[in-house]
Amino acid sequence: MFSQLKKYFHRFRLYRRRGDVHADLDALLGFAADQKQLEDQLHWLVNLLRWIRYEGLLSDEFRHDSSHVAIARLRYVLMVLDRNPEWKRDVAVILRSVIKNVSGLELYTETGLPREVGVIGEFMDRMMMKFLPSPPLDHELGYLFWELFPSDKDPMWIASIDHELFTKILELFNYHTSPLEADWNRMERDMEDALVYLGIQVRAIGLSPAIRHRMDRPNFRDSAFFGIVSVLEDFIEAHQSGRPEVFFEKASRLRLMVWECRRELAQVDKHLDDFGVSINLVFQMTRLRIYLQRIDSLVDILITDVPDAKKVTSFVASLIEENHDLQSIGALLSQNINLLAQKVVERAAETGEHYITRTKEEYRSMVQAAAGGGFVTAFTVYVKAGILATGFSEFMIGILASANYAISFVVIHLAGFTLGTKQPAMTGPALAEHMRDVGSEEGMERLVDEIAHLIRSQVAAVGGNILLVVPTTMLMDSIVFLASGKHIMSEATALKSFTSVDIFGPAIFYAAFTGILLWGSSLFAGWGDNWFALNSLRTTLARSPTLMTIFGKVGARRIALFFEKNISGLLGNISLGVLLGLTPEIMKFLGVPLDVRHVTLSSGGMGAAIPVLGVDFLKTWLFWRAVIGVLIIGFFNVSVSFAMAFLVAVKARGVTPPTRRAIRKAVFRRILHHPLSFLLPVGKTVPESAPGGGHSH
Repeated sequence: MFSQLKKYFHRFRLYRRRGDVHADLDALLGFAADQKQLEDQLHWLVNLLRWIRYEGLLSDEFRHDSSHVAIARLRYVLMVLDRNPEWKRDVAVILRSVIKNVSGLELYTETGLPREVGVIGEFMDRMMMKFLPSPPLDHELGYLFWELFPSDKDPMWIASIDHELFTKILELFNYHTSPLEADWNRMERDMEDALVYLGIQVRAIGLSPAIRHRMDRPNFRDSAFFGIVSVLEDFIEAHQSGRPEVFFEKASRLRLMVWECRRELAQVDKHLDDFGVSINLVFQMTRLRIYLQRIDSLVDILITDVPDAKKVTSFVASLIEENHDLQSIGALLSQNINLLAQKVVERAAETGEHYITRTKEEYRSMVQAAAGGGFVTAFTVYVKAGILATGFSEFMIGILASANYAISFVVIHLAGFTLGTKQPAMTGPALAEHMRDVGSEEGMERLVDEIAHLIRSQVAAVGGNILLVVPTTMLMDSIVFLASGKHIMSEATALKSFTSVDIFGPAIFYAAFTGILLWGSSLFAGWGDNWFALNSLRTTLARSPTLMTIFGKVGARRIALFFEKNISGLLGNISLGVLLGLTPEIMKFLGVPLDVRHVTLSSGGMGAAIPVLGVDFLKTWLFWRAVIGVLIIGFFNVSVSFAMAFLVAVKARGVTPPTRRAIRKAVFRRILHHPLSFLLPVGKTVPESAPGGGHSH
């Protein structure tokens, strides 16, 4: 006992005396012989990897590259072991013990792979991983992997291990193997078990209804997902048989089957437009891709007689990288939200094309449709004034205002009119669709043309709204005043219509916030279209016994077609009405000083207030500040909603920052040379003949 304590004290004193980078390594390697229990061996191995990763005490030439630091330290460890055969034998015993006693199945089937069957469960699992303490090191390599490679820099230095260094590491594992350790290497056996397990998972997910119904296979037995398990079993049997010619033939067949699974998964992607997409479907497709890639990687390692340095290090590096992604909530959202966002964006883009004018005829039609929207909005303004005059509670006023707005916006939509501020959130995705070919000069020119078309379309829409909403509200009040001798709006309410949009007030901030709400309504519109397709509601409604009994087969089909065509517009307009009506009241309840300012509604309120306040009011500074304020409100309504939609669309399309900068420069050049083309249908961007009818909604 005394001699053991003396040895520990001597090592500690040696470490304190030398005080350099090598002292703690000498102590660590010297303690290797004392690690008899598996748990102690695992902790010792974790500490060795920590020493290899440590960057603090090496020369400055390595500090700029963490892979150089780790590789230099790893080479130094092997050099020290070569000079100390006793230490080398002790370390080799630990490595072989870990491989023999720790299951590799979890390493291949869980490390870096989603654990839950649904995205909500996976999200909660990753949240718990951030708050709960790390699990103990036990008989699963999956848990050990967390502790061995906790740094996001680990994949870089692992992947940079060259053939010579890899050979030395293999030699260390096999150094002085005793007869009792003859069966220590269970890596290949665990890989074979992992392949079977992964194959079963791939079959289960690939044949699930959500995936199977979107493939072109009439019988599920014809699917590659059904046959992959039997092909995997044939591959493993051939691997164990020791007959190379049979083994390589089975390996080729397995590779072909994996490729066929990927091809069928690509068919599912193509059918998403017809059948819709859900977040759980995207999650299952992501799981399938990851599992198929893992199968491919394991097969790639097994088909080589001697471990290949490049294949093994690349595989381990990918495991580490995927393991870090598995901890990241951001990675989960990025992997599974992007496709859903892309499909919603595509549906919004289809709708947005109807709001872009390219010819003089289309521009004229847009102004007319917007004028119709302004006419309907005039009634909305007076209904809102009546709601405010009731004296109800603020929450009830919010409910009634939401209903008023929603009904008005739906009427505008069904009548074929348009509300200018609703357009930008739809046209942003449509514009992103034209970014596929911006690498060429012609493609960039076409994109800038589209931007010019879009901006002047917004000018036409907002201008058309204001062009009719103001005179209509004035005319309505004049008619009522001539009939009854009273104005519809009180003087206090009329004055508030101007002070609420005063340029010196908070109207600009409210307008920007309203732009966000306008963008939010476009998300509802895209989601609604996707939801309609996902649940096959066209077929369900067309074959509904209730609808066929009441309206007949033809009537049921017409109802189904109506909702298929209008579900996006209906949900978008209803949601916009609710957001504009209820949001101010909810914000007041929460104590947040936020309100909404909508250019068409504000213009209508000013038009209704002018007859009440009289002609002399037009000479006041408040009037002109309010006029400027309304114009700026329109600018922020349009620009913020468009910017939000455009950024989401650009991200879903994967447009890079350099490309965005190039687009901005091209737009600025066009503004300098042809500024009027952004306001009116003039210049080279206007085709001579119209390709087809007007625009609506």
